[in-house]
Amino acid sequence: MKKFDYMMEYMNWPTVRSKIDAGADTVIICTASIEQHGYHLSESTDPILGEAMALLVAEKLGNALIAPIIRPGLSEHHMPMAGSITLRPEIYHGIIEDYVTSLKRHGFKQFILFSSHGGNFSEDEKIYAQLKTTHPELTFIRPLSFEGLVGLMAAFESAYQLPAGSCGHAGAFETSVMLAEAPEQVQMSKAAPGYVGQLDAEAAKKMFASGIVGLTEVGVLGNPLPAKAAYGTAFLEKVTDDMVKKIQEVLKV
Repeated sequence: MKKFDYMMEYMNWPTVRSKIDAGADTVIICTASIEQHGYHLSESTDPILGEAMALLVAEKLGNALIAPIIRPGLSEHHMPMAGSITLRPEIYHGIIEDYVTSLKRHGFKQFILFSSHGGNFSEDEKIYAQLKTTHPELTFIRPLSFEGLVGLMAAFESAYQLPAGSCGHAGAFETSVMLAEAPEQVQMSKAAPGYVGQLDAEAAKKMFASGIVGLTEVGVLGNPLPAKAAYGTAFLEKVTDDMVKKIQEVLKV
């Protein structure tokens, strides 16, 4: 399995050491979350999505290793629903900083930082800027922005002729990826559309004031019903191709 080739948590330390010594000085750090994903998806949806993305990026780069996926994340707006866990921003920030300082000591020089959870992106921008200042000798790359992810989801909806807004939280995109990567954690018989309107400033304000229940009692933004495993596989390829292109532009490889 690919995870044993790239994910450090499945390796013994001499293997990690030998890979770094052989030139694998690039490490991927993904932040995720543990939070509700509607009636039909497990609370580990974002870590599963993040692992799948990280594995494809590492495989396409060929010389990168993957740090353990960070979870929980920043999920305050999901807390009205049972099982969700959220970190304080300063704790979240500290975990990422400690990842970097630990991995730096082992010889990693290039850090690819991305999130598989939308609620982390705003804080990630601040952390990314601070890391570049704190560790000027290291290279930091953020190959996926929130706007970029939203754009890729919109392109996905267009390519598969899905209604606009289908691919929000626990919608057609995440459900498709889960059908491809962890179908045993999907209960499509319980899948139901949630808020399918525009996530404009007014809607976002309501969500962050009252939690996601301010928009949908289901806990879904979008519609999971059109989801297919094949869509999930195709989306993972598309988003990771886009990420790798941005990474290679920085690393000039």
